[in-house]
Amino acid sequence: MAKEYWVVGGSFRDTSFAALKEGSGELYGPFVSYDDALASWRDRAAMTRPQANVRYSVVETASRQ
Repeated sequence: MAKEYWVVGGSFRDTSFAALKEGSGELYGPFVSYDDALASWRDRAAMTRPQANVRYSVVETASRQ
């Protein structure tokens, strides 16, 4: 099974990062390589750096193909 990579995250209620603010969840992908997903993550992290309650992560999933 092929792997897919996604960038997920958004604005969280506070800096414990336990719960997203309602409606703020974001999902980007799928990316075929970790490096492509990492480049997307870097762009999003750089744009939101001043916002302490925004966080993104790269996650790996199995492809549905």
